[in-house]
Amino acid sequence: MPKQPAYFDSHAAAAAALNIEIDDIREAKREGCPAFRSGRVYGKELLSWLETRALQNNGSAKLNGSGLEKARSVIAQTIRGLSVCANLGLLTPEQYFDFCLTIVEATDDPELKEVFWQTIHTWLQSNFSEIAEAKARKAHPKIMSWLRSETEARARRKDEEGDLEALVRTLNAQ
Repeated sequence: MPKQPAYFDSHAAAAAALNIEIDDIREAKREGCPAFRSGRVYGKELLSWLETRALQNNGSAKLNGSGLEKARSVIAQTIRGLSVCANLGLLTPEQYFDFCLTIVEATDDPELKEVFWQTIHTWLQSNFSEIAEAKARKAHPKIMSWLRSETEARARRKDEEGDLEALVRTLNAQ
């Protein structure tokens, strides 16, 4: 891949080279992006500014309810990146678990929590047999404790849903 120049002589040249819509470049300039100087567009500064702006917008999505799917996508990408770091040995399983749990709990999103539960459950199944569950508890007590409490909570929710469905059926039958 050819090296990008430090700057572009026009908005159109920057848009083409950086694969960004020209309207997004114009909007960035209107909003005060510092990548525009002396009639030139500085690519690295523009990309950095756009990335920062996107993260800020995702942060505000929680407040106004819009962009939830985009925020989930960013969070899922972050968790996948942390998973790669753990697989490379750059993070211990506990560090990976702590980082991801912090992110998932901060979102307060049941769907992301369910995906995280499934990820941890799959990891344990692939690394420890049923016979070695005691070994897993000893090697990763924090992870196992969380998984056990979440599994119990899931079972209670399913029981409550079943009880509610039975009550509705009973009321409908009367």
